[in-house]
Amino acid sequence: MNSEKEGKWVSETASSERPQDQILNISSAKRPGPGGAPEYEHLLPAKRKLLENLWLAQKAFNDEPDGGVEGCKLACKAIVRFIGVRHENPELAIPFMQICSAFEDIQRGVDPDLFSRSKEPRPRSRSSQRKHAQLIAASCMEVLMQLGKSKDFAARKVARSVADWPFIKSEKLTETTIINWRDQIRNQSDSRNSQFNLICDHILKQSAPVGFVEQILKDGPIGSPRIPTSK
Repeated sequence: MNSEKEGKWVSETASSERPQDQILNISSAKRPGPGGAPEYEHLLPAKRKLLENLWLAQKAFNDEPDGGVEGCKLACKAIVRFIGVRHENPELAIPFMQICSAFEDIQRGVDPDLFSRSKEPRPRSRSSQRKHAQLIAASCMEVLMQLGKSKDFAARKVARSVADWPFIKSEKLTETTIINWRDQIRNQSDSRNSQFNLICDHILKQSAPVGFVEQILKDGPIGSPRIPTSK
């Protein structure tokens, strides 16, 4: 991509005030980021990097002999990065992370539930949907503990609800299961650790974080069709 043309396109789009920009809080003013968020970038350099990454994604989509899978993954990651460096609501990135994870499942030879034609959840998912549910469950437990609840209380409360979630409900869950999920994901070596920090921080910033957690536990994990929305 010609960098001069790219810079002109970014400058023109950055100078326009659109309603969706206001909704997403996109502005030139620096905002405090959620815990675990990447370093903040102003709108112009963030958009420029987004375009660069999307160009690389398009190139991989055309050139790689995988039917476009790697290009689709790179495009999703580019959008997730943009949301992260702009310190936007991390929930906005979840659909793109789910799509990217589904393509990773395909590359591993796993049939992703996200692309399943069946309307019913599979009894024991090996795909990213189950990992995502574990992430949200661990985040709920972590938030309850940060709000003063004991580890056993938080794990027991989460386990009772998670047992009925799609992709999880066939498993026999105990509070020890939830504790193990949390301990694993809190480890910085886990690929979900940064998402864990973002989600916990986002929930804690709600006006009623306990009620927000209870709504998630009732409706299912963030990113499901019944996602609870923040006010």
